[in-house]
Amino acid sequence: MTVPRRRRPRPRTPPLLPRDQRETAFTSILAALVARVPGARAAALVDRDGETVDYSGEMDSYDVRLAAAHWRLVLDELRRQEALRSVRWVILRGGRTSYLVHELPEEYALVVVLARAAGFFGWRRAVAACAWALGDEAGWTWAGVRWFPAQVTADARRRPSLLRIGGHLGPVEILGTMAGGLGRREHGWRVRLHTGVEATLVREPGGVWYSDEPLENTHPEAATPRARKKSR
Repeated sequence: MTVPRRRRPRPRTPPLLPRDQRETAFTSILAALVARVPGARAAALVDRDGETVDYSGEMDSYDVRLAAAHWRLVLDELRRQEALRSVRWVILRGGRTSYLVHELPEEYALVVVLARAAGFFGWRRAVAACAWALGDEAGWTWAGVRWFPAQVTADARRRPSLLRIGGHLGPVEILGTMAGGLGRREHGWRVRLHTGVEATLVREPGGVWYSDEPLENTHPEAATPRARKKSR
């Protein structure tokens, strides 16, 4: 007699709490950041006065706004001290909740609320990608290191095999592997796309991929109407 195996219950997706403001062009960018940072619960874009411009996540909107305003002020206070004027980001581990505060252009800041058990890894490229996308939407000039989310299909050896650009899936030719500049359990490759464009692809723990090149417009049919307008 064969005893049927018990199926494991599927993880439940936390219900989205009602928003207290309309979504903006920044909402989906912040949502992508929350999805890519391990342990992230919410993210907020906050201005110099501590006002939340937009946010995304599974937390109550009041709690997100309060955290954003508080840690925006903390970042300002830190930078008023002579020894800390060059501070650009701060990580704080709390008893119940942890926080990541990152400076942005035009005196804006990005505040990420994380679960207590968050390991503070996998956020640097995610924040860089978020900052670039926010700046592209707002018209800022982002001078930091640029990384861009990538949709990669890996082969049996977990190397990049296919890359999706817009709605197009194309092959990837591996030119070499990265020997340095990577964190623990990270892997990187220099690749050439079928269009001839070369880029560096990095796979972070958990299977999250990034490219050091903006690949959205490398396929002539993959560019969005806004991107095509910019390229003219």
